[in-house]
Amino acid sequence: MNFEAPGGGNMNNNMNGNDFDMLGWYLEIPIVSRTYLTGAFLTTAACAIDVISPFSLYYNANLIFIEGQVWRLVTTFLFFGMFSIDFLFHMYFLVRYCRLLEEGDYRGKTAHFVAFILFGVTI
Repeated sequence: MNFEAPGGGNMNNNMNGNDFDMLGWYLEIPIVSRTYLTGAFLTTAACAIDVISPFSLYYNANLIFIEGQVWRLVTTFLFFGMFSIDFLFHMYFLVRYCRLLEEGDYRGKTAHFVAFILFGVTI
C-alpha cells in the first residue's frame, strides 16, 4: 500500500526525505569499536532484563583471583550502568572516540588498536 503525500512523494519518508539507516550506521563502525559497543549494549540489556546482576560484573580482586570469577576482568569494562541518558552519553563517547582512533591513527592496524585497548585495560 503506497500512500501519496499531498505534494506528491511518499508519506512513509520523513519531512525532508532523509531516512536514518540504523543498520547501515552500525555496520560502518570499525570492527573493534563495533564489538565493544555491542558488548556494552548486550551487557546492559542483560542487566536490564535481570538475566545477570550488575553485582556479578564489577572488578573484585578476591573474587577474580581466589574464587576464579575471571569474567569480571572483561565485564567491568562492558557495564556502564542501566539504560538512561547517562548510558547514551557513555555509548556516544565510546563509539565516537574509539572510531576516531580506529579510523585515524590505527587505520589498517587492528591488532595494534586491540593491543592499545588491552594496554589501557591492564594499566
